[in-house]
Amino acid sequence: MADPLYLPDREYRKKFESSVVKVESDGSYIVLQETLFYKEGGGQPSDKGKIYWKNKESEVVDVQREDGEVRHYIKGQLPKPGEKVKGEIEWDRRYKHMRMHTAQHLISWIVLNMYGASTAGNQIHEDYSRIDFKPVEFSERDVEKIEKAANSLIKKELGVQKKMMDREQLEQQVKDGRTKLDIIPDHIDPLRIVVIGGEDICPCGGTHVDNLEEIGEIEITDRKSKGSDTERIKFELA
Repeated sequence: MADPLYLPDREYRKKFESSVVKVESDGSYIVLQETLFYKEGGGQPSDKGKIYWKNKESEVVDVQREDGEVRHYIKGQLPKPGEKVKGEIEWDRRYKHMRMHTAQHLISWIVLNMYGASTAGNQIHEDYSRIDFKPVEFSERDVEKIEKAANSLIKKELGVQKKMMDREQLEQQVKDGRTKLDIIPDHIDPLRIVVIGGEDICPCGGTHVDNLEEIGEIEITDRKSKGSDTERIKFELA
């Protein structure tokens, strides 16, 4: 299966052409030769959108990687194997996820630098997102400091670079606690990385903006303890 068409730095593409290599017998999904649709993963939901062929169109309602395939779950008619199709991303949804996921990277970078806490998990949504940090115990003052630091960096309009990097080189450059490289299979090499301001380096296959300015303003709306020195931050974007 070909690499997703949005990698390493083509997240702003909205349309593409491909061909159908498989149609599930129950009519639930198709597999394309190559795709621009983001599959669910890394705490980020999948893209949605439409496919077009022979004056027909259907909705792509979910995209999952299962059994080594990127499966596009379809609502409506399905094209036949071998047919050429055009795809179009639901751009508003994609862009909200790009802004949110980049904001998550920014907050994770700040918390690691200020408190030495790593990101234990995250979940991206269109209207809000959350991040779990460990080991740490935040006060309300800490939350205010994190929010202020994040918005200060956004105002600096730092660039966000996306590129491929050899695994060995990445292991030498990534900061301790920034990511769990050991859970990424060894055969994935090189890795796609996201670099903020030329300093924060993190392997990630998600979709991201090109400049922090696009995030807007971060507002941390909730903080709660999840036990075992784990704190959860919930945030929204203005």
